[in-house]
Amino acid sequence: MAKESIHTRTNEKATDAENKEKSSPDKDHIGNDRAFKGDDSDGRVNWTIRNKMAALTLGMLYIGSQIVLYMVGAELAYIEVALAVKGRVGWLTVSNTLAITAIAPFTGYLQDVVGRREITLIGSGFVCIGITLVASAHGFGQAVVGMAISGAGAGICELTALAGVSDIVSVKHRGYGVALMMACILPFTPYVIYGQLISSRSNWRWGIWLCLFYNLVVLVGLITTYHPKGHPRMEGVTKRKIASRIDYIGALLSIIGLTILLIALQAGGYSHPWNSTFVLTQLIIGIISLGGWIVWEWKYAQYPMVPKQIFQGQRVVALAFFIAFVGGINFYSLINFYPLSFATMYNPDPIQIGLKGLGYGISVTVGAMFFNALISTSIEVKWILLASATLMTIFGAALINANPTNGSFVIAMGTLAGFGVGGILVPAATVALVVVPDSLLATTAALSLSIRTLGGTIGYTIYLAVFMNKLSTNLPNSVARYVTEAGLSGKDVENFVTIFLTDPANIDNVPGYTVEIAAAANLGSRWGYSESLKWVWVTSVPFGVLAMVACCLLPSIKKWQTRRIAVEL
Repeated sequence: MAKESIHTRTNEKATDAENKEKSSPDKDHIGNDRAFKGDDSDGRVNWTIRNKMAALTLGMLYIGSQIVLYMVGAELAYIEVALAVKGRVGWLTVSNTLAITAIAPFTGYLQDVVGRREITLIGSGFVCIGITLVASAHGFGQAVVGMAISGAGAGICELTALAGVSDIVSVKHRGYGVALMMACILPFTPYVIYGQLISSRSNWRWGIWLCLFYNLVVLVGLITTYHPKGHPRMEGVTKRKIASRIDYIGALLSIIGLTILLIALQAGGYSHPWNSTFVLTQLIIGIISLGGWIVWEWKYAQYPMVPKQIFQGQRVVALAFFIAFVGGINFYSLINFYPLSFATMYNPDPIQIGLKGLGYGISVTVGAMFFNALISTSIEVKWILLASATLMTIFGAALINANPTNGSFVIAMGTLAGFGVGGILVPAATVALVVVPDSLLATTAALSLSIRTLGGTIGYTIYLAVFMNKLSTNLPNSVARYVTEAGLSGKDVENFVTIFLTDPANIDNVPGYTVEIAAAANLGSRWGYSESLKWVWVTSVPFGVLAMVACCLLPSIKKWQTRRIAVEL
């Protein structure tokens, strides 16, 4: 009897110790037990006017963080002339993407540690400051700095929108929530037409100033309506202790590694040869830094940026990240080379290019909405993502048959491929957000965002190398064949082709020039691009197949899709 009493008292002490540890204000809390409503709740959200406005603001925040990148991309030709930066203007979009990818993992981690509101306001402020610098720039340096600053803010804001919407609806309905958030993009899908019309009819700066106005509205909305009553991982811990527990080494290694690696991938074969000291040095440092970050997070960090609980006990998140990575690879093939098809194979009028690209722009957004919504239905997630990956792969492969005579076919196939790509990009992140603990939503959203962008950058590097290798042979050969068939003398062909491709403004001064020969050269150029671009789509097929295989391996996520709501607004 005495032994039983001692044993009972010992168990009670152990239980008390465990409970004290769980409730300790110094504990780094990771879990779901602090949710606003539990797994067995009614799952209903109290949609007051302020709560509806807060949700709408999060949706606007999602597109507001990206809109300056789209607008600058649409106006690049005009900015290049205005700032006199021929051949370097592409670094405007690159600097923005670099900043998004590099800053997102650390700021996502910070949001989960200390809370969303303050960090989100800082991110929105950065977006506004960066846009102001770009819109007022009279030098290329200022514009690049502005795009980088806005990118840093965008990295914060995009992940906040994803995590913030997931916070305020039940886990079961997170797919619906993210689908509605994506709907905020629809008014901006014709961004190419907007940019071209504004730049050609007025001044390119007005497009950027409009982006600033939009983001100022978003900032005011955040200040007045977004007050999430969340429970961050270190709630109750003093600021001094929080500061001492932040994973500074992990942050430094991840930011340096991602930034330097992406610079190397963007510069290789573009501004610097792949075997140059600049590119090789950046690649080595970037890979070593990222490798060091992984080892540090896995073995040594006491309070890691990427806690093991993200992957623990399931394989869903790892597969979702891989699918996002491959989705990023194929997304970049579509957004970079599909518009190029219209510019080089058909009438190069900017408005016509924008109109032809409108279908795929809308389909990517609609695909993201549609497949996100399906996640909240009874259909298994593996079949949802497999369907989108299949559409992406099959109709992307169909673009292999694109040529100057079948423009309608190209528009149709690109639109359907875009629908599949949209069903991979954001839905893969949504799947991961359903499975992970509520206290790691921002970290997970940030990792998915960075992985997707890293995949896209690697994909673009591969596609560009393939395309340029084919184009360097196909383009001059095709032009030479067509001008020869049109009657140009053999002794004049080489000189004519060289001038046509390098200095077309002076082509009418070349021996043998006639209007008919010039028309033949233009037609040969279109077929040369057609023969080269098809290898981009050929290269995209294996990546699509990899995504399909990964989708087949996804287990069911139904046991995680409860009525729990993480945060009260």
